[in-house]
Amino acid sequence: MTNLEQAGMDEIHPGEKEKANMANHNDATDNETNINEQDLSGFANVYMIELLYKEKPQLSKQALYEKMQQYTGEVQLPEEKVTPANSEDSLAVWETNKDKPDESESGVILFFHMNHMVPFQEGPLPAQTCIMTSERAPQVESYESALQQAWHWTEAREAVADCSHSLLLTDFCARGLDYKERLQLITGALRALLETAPCEAVYFRASDKIVQPQVYLEAIDAGQRLYGAMNVRFYNVEGRDSGRDEMLIDTCGLAALGVSDVQCHFYDMEPNEVASLVGDIAYYIFEQGDVIRDGETVGSEELRWLCEHQHALAAPPRYVLDLNPGPEHYAGIQHHGQEGGTE
Repeated sequence: MTNLEQAGMDEIHPGEKEKANMANHNDATDNETNINEQDLSGFANVYMIELLYKEKPQLSKQALYEKMQQYTGEVQLPEEKVTPANSEDSLAVWETNKDKPDESESGVILFFHMNHMVPFQEGPLPAQTCIMTSERAPQVESYESALQQAWHWTEAREAVADCSHSLLLTDFCARGLDYKERLQLITGALRALLETAPCEAVYFRASDKIVQPQVYLEAIDAGQRLYGAMNVRFYNVEGRDSGRDEMLIDTCGLAALGVSDVQCHFYDMEPNEVASLVGDIAYYIFEQGDVIRDGETVGSEELRWLCEHQHALAAPPRYVLDLNPGPEHYAGIQHHGQEGGTE
């Protein structure tokens, strides 16, 4: 299985979906990942996943607690004293106000994950996950960009349109975790929630990707850690009058975790081949870290792709590793002397 398939993307067929113009990152003022205006890295301080339902979900707090224990390790609820035996002096402690109603009754459930400790100046604290209900029904237009890129799921639009309820799963105090551990934690929490309250669709805000719940669970079981968390996207670039088939393929989702996404802006190349390489490089970055330096090359002996870190061409604002396939096909600009066109 290729990394393109692991990311949940079938073959690209230009023209079968709505054409999407490339977004200029300088004009992106309202992005859904809530990036601070001073931070264009794309890092997600809070990681968010939406679960969409036809009917109002019924949550068993006890069943969810047991699933959380199974998939994320030791967990505690706010009404419990959050103090591991070996950390009495260094760990900040929360205790629930007993006068407040139970979280499940007020629409919020909070878990403290004792196996995922985050260092803070005041002492180590457990990373948390939070489940919240929404009073507003999901609107199809809110997921339009994800639906346009749903090559892997042709019925996604109909599935979303049928939904009238949602849950929001987030992490909290988890940004200090190693990025792989952070993804492992939210993946385990999502799995626990899906097995407790199955839904019709799952939407990853950080990657702007919508997936089938059962397909997601099967992918996670198969070891595809980035399924859902990374989106491989395709754009026909319009409005530049180049007279050539101009396209952009990028990934979205890695920058939210703390490593670079990948993009390639190109002319007259087979998009599936480009998407496969972009996906492979993205998986390499996730596994090895942001180790590819500006000016280094990747690819095969026949075709070397020159690399440079840049701001993303397509929203949301974030850092990407830009791939240059050479002057014959490159439609962008790299700033260490290699140009293939103008922006």
